[in-house]
Amino acid sequence: MRTPARRCFRRRFLYVSTAVAIQVLAASSLSAQTAAPHPDATQLAAQVEALLRAHGDGVAASLWLGGASGSGWFERDSTTPRATASAIKTFYLVELFGRFAGALDQPLPGVGGVLADDAHPAISHFTPEQRTEIRRELNGATVRRVGLVMMGTAPVSNVVYNAAANVITAVLGGPDALTALIRKRDVAFAAVAARRYMLRDRREHGDNEAPAAALAALYQRLAGRRLAGLDAATMDAIHEALRRPDDPALGRHYDKNGDLDSDPLSEVRAGWYETAKGPLVYVVMTMQPAPGPAGREASSRQLATTADALAQAIVQAGSAAMR
Repeated sequence: MRTPARRCFRRRFLYVSTAVAIQVLAASSLSAQTAAPHPDATQLAAQVEALLRAHGDGVAASLWLGGASGSGWFERDSTTPRATASAIKTFYLVELFGRFAGALDQPLPGVGGVLADDAHPAISHFTPEQRTEIRRELNGATVRRVGLVMMGTAPVSNVVYNAAANVITAVLGGPDALTALIRKRDVAFAAVAARRYMLRDRREHGDNEAPAAALAALYQRLAGRRLAGLDAATMDAIHEALRRPDDPALGRHYDKNGDLDSDPLSEVRAGWYETAKGPLVYVVMTMQPAPGPAGREASSRQLATTADALAQAIVQAGSAAMR
């Protein structure tokens, strides 16, 4: 028979032991949650190189794969600025919705003045018929509507889709002012450059560019809902503009891709998946100096196929490592 003192000692011992066990389990759980997945970098790099060799034609690529915070799990040439094509529009969207937060469902100020001037660089390169279409679609449109049109979330013609980005650029002060706004938002965006209005000659002022690392940082901030200067409602609106059809295996999908079929040919795939294990951020930027022997159209299609294959390869590797 145990004495009261011995029973009291046993209870204290059990309490302490249980508390220690709980702490150990909690620490182990936290460690498991915070430990970054580790895709097989050697195997993934070999897969990437094989895809690039198979493509040929001088193709170059920048890649980034990771979670919603921290450094990348896999990177390839991620600090080299490359042509973004329409993928830069997510930076534009952040600045647009950030500027007009709280008034997203009001008409976008300044649109009428831009669209009334046939000589404005935002629209002067379009035909009279195209300018008529642009005015019909964008005059009086709300901030939210213009943003959704620019992101391809609201269906319109390719002309209006790109003109929406040009109107936003003009309203925010032009390419140089927009570049300054983007860079001020986050130090990780320091190498992003908005140099030209969409569909203008790429040789006039140079390409719109960003390194893969900057696009990755943008999507990390958006996936983690922690981009400086944006409130919750504005972040929700940005997510809405980026939302794509869900992937049955990976979950919710947010992205903004881009392509250019003039020289150098470019294809960009960038965004994130909201997986059951957390956000999976990916960026693929490909460049081909000039069309191959099959011609421009066929070369553009092939570069798009290669960009898709690269995106699939790194996303699958990241997803497997998160399990």
